[in-house]
Amino acid sequence: MTKVKVMPSNTESQCYFIQLQIDGYLDGDLSEAQSGVFMSHVQGCSGCASEFQYAQTIQDAVLELPQMSCADSVLEQIHRLSAAEMQPADGVPSESFSSQVWELLNSVPAYFRYGFPAAAVAVVAMVIGTNITSPVGSVEPLVASESVEQYSPEDISQALDELNVAIDYLNRLSQRTEVMIGDRFLVSPIQDSINASFQKAGIRENSPLNNGPI
Repeated sequence: MTKVKVMPSNTESQCYFIQLQIDGYLDGDLSEAQSGVFMSHVQGCSGCASEFQYAQTIQDAVLELPQMSCADSVLEQIHRLSAAEMQPADGVPSESFSSQVWELLNSVPAYFRYGFPAAAVAVVAMVIGTNITSPVGSVEPLVASESVEQYSPEDISQALDELNVAIDYLNRLSQRTEVMIGDRFLVSPIQDSINASFQKAGIRENSPLNNGPI
């Protein structure tokens, strides 16, 4: 039997309770009665209305992210870098970064679960795709039927901006639920992964990223 959550009596607790339901409302997980109570409170509370508008803006931005496809040659480079970085130094198997990220993303709203990984992969793919370097003496030309789409610095900058907005929302969400997931499981690993990709691709080795949270 599902236990129905009851709205707290004091104002501060009511706002906290409503803000925890924002993601459920946007995902369509609330019942009709719960949605009615939610909207009734939001319409009469400026603080909760601001939080709701912010979350709704993030949802719309994520849903509008373009579906990007990567050539096989680009994906192979990404998988190779990822596999090399995940090798444990002491030979003891450890939980992979991707497993940690997926466990984290499974706990956040559905629209964010699908939009954020696509944005993260798109950024790394664009960086590596435009700057793949082959070892000396082993240059292998691409097959004629394959083509790697080129991305301008403006495209990469826009993708990083959108990624920063998404990370900012995750941090705010983690603070509301008193679970600090941003720095330990998401921000730092993604920062390390993207910076490593830049370095290994030979791009501006002496210019670290200074673009928002990452």
